[in-house]
Amino acid sequence: MKLLFPLWISLFLLTSFQPVKYVKTKVNDAITMSLPQDFTLMSPTDLNSKYVSSKAPIAAYTDFSGTVDLGVNVAYSRWNREDLEIMKSFYKSTIMGLYDEVQFINEDIREINGRNFAVFEFLSTVVDEEGTTINPGAISKFVRIQYTIVESKTVLFNFSCPARQKDRWAPIAKEILESVKISKTL
Repeated sequence: MKLLFPLWISLFLLTSFQPVKYVKTKVNDAITMSLPQDFTLMSPTDLNSKYVSSKAPIAAYTDFSGTVDLGVNVAYSRWNREDLEIMKSFYKSTIMGLYDEVQFINEDIREINGRNFAVFEFLSTVVDEEGTTINPGAISKFVRIQYTIVESKTVLFNFSCPARQKDRWAPIAKEILESVKISKTL
């Protein structure tokens, strides 16, 4: 057993620092993006446990460990393209209400492949005071969310991973979400 521990550590270090290989992925007829090669579509069971909502996302992906997630969704709330700054303020308030603690790392409006997005990067913490999860205590995540307006609809991309893995995944999340291409129609 003592010999296996150094082997596991060596294997972990070798696989942790491999460059990420991306695959161009067609999310639906209107959206494409580059995802890490090991990302797969979430199973219906994972979707039900991770996305508690009346409306399922267009697509949701996860890494091989199931701890890093990417969701793509469309909200049919009505916004004009010129309302992105107002929408950004609205969603910032929404984000702050979803978590017990939010530490914003970045928030801005950025052009990505010819389309303006409201982009948020933050660390979130949810405190499980009632012991409703398997691991009671605080759950902290690194999150990158970006919103855009297409045909008066909000298109949302949500990347999350455990906060302790932020340094590894933040540049990958940036690359993934800056590869998003959306056609003019949904």
